[in-house]
Amino acid sequence: MAFAISAGALILDQSASRLMKRAVALHFGMSLVVSLVVWVMDQFSPAIWLFTLLAGLVDLPILALAPGRIDSPRAVKLLHMVVVSSVAGPIAGLFLWSALNITIVEWRARAVAGSHPYCMQVPKDYLGQYKAVTQRAELAGLRMQTPFTNGGGSTDYQFAFHAVLVVRKGGGDQFYNWSYFAQSFVPVSERAINGLALLSADCEPIVAFFDELNR
Repeated sequence: MAFAISAGALILDQSASRLMKRAVALHFGMSLVVSLVVWVMDQFSPAIWLFTLLAGLVDLPILALAPGRIDSPRAVKLLHMVVVSSVAGPIAGLFLWSALNITIVEWRARAVAGSHPYCMQVPKDYLGQYKAVTQRAELAGLRMQTPFTNGGGSTDYQFAFHAVLVVRKGGGDQFYNWSYFAQSFVPVSERAINGLALLSADCEPIVAFFDELNR
């Protein structure tokens, strides 16, 4: 709401800072109330408090920096620009990271595979099955994610990796899973291979896998 109000104020060159401040205060207040209600209902989750913390890191500085009495058009415009940037900036950064992830994944896959035939596969469904990567867009950060499946109750499970690099060495296939934390492919353990039924590749390793995607 604050973003829409501030964007409209900048476009129309009109002051709407009081309305914007109320929207920010309402957002933080509702975030706090929801967190407390969830906590009282014994449904504690670290994600709830992380959400509240992030809301506070954005909302409270805006409220603290907002002028008490709107008497400076320049201050009002700056305030609206801060609100717009606080929302548009992270969103733009998220999409930029998602696009850059394609290049990073390709670069790391080539480095791990070296001169050996290789290919990449990504999750196909919620049951841990994979499919071969057929286009670079499948490696975008927002798209290359592990699907969750509900195992009953309130628990979700993951039965696959974000992506799997298959490298053929010595007549056998070696599996590497993509780690966002390491920003690289790491070897899949024997336990994970057996537990996730990752016994055979769902893509065919070739020497120039990414070069073929361009065709």
